[in-house]
Amino acid sequence: MVTYLLDTSALQYRYVSGDKATAAETRRIRRLVSDSRHVCYVADLTVLEMASTLAKRCRKASLSEGAFDRMDRRFLRDVSQERLRVRTTTMRDMIRARHLLRFAGVIRKRDLGTGDAMIASSCLALAQEARVRVVFYTADWTLYTILRDLDAFTSALRLRYVGKPKGGIPAST
Repeated sequence: MVTYLLDTSALQYRYVSGDKATAAETRRIRRLVSDSRHVCYVADLTVLEMASTLAKRCRKASLSEGAFDRMDRRFLRDVSQERLRVRTTTMRDMIRARHLLRFAGVIRKRDLGTGDAMIASSCLALAQEARVRVVFYTADWTLYTILRDLDAFTSALRLRYVGKPKGGIPAST
């Protein structure tokens, strides 16, 4: 059984319907989460971030409250039915996220958000605790390229970028 952790940026594709540009991402993530042979996780922060992400999608596409509520209910149903298992963030994850923010922001001069750092650190901790190589899905190019440069992440995780890769960098490690 393969273990996955989905970043909010990738997970949103399970719940949104969109244009042709997002159709492939939508199919890919929907299949992944629906497949009972997989164990799919999200970080606890994703529960909050998903509401923000879905609201943003509704604003951009001029969707109604009802559309937001339907997408949000589908997400919460996936959590309650354990299609998505929620991993609780620990203090150790927070400390690791702080180190990741230092590396990305100061050493690499890249703009990495706190939520992204926390979710990536939670994924790394999951891999270490379960002693399995977790597949981490993200649609955030900045996060993906930062993690590709860190042995701690590439040795414990298989990184997958959802979307079209840039600059000749492959979409997976």
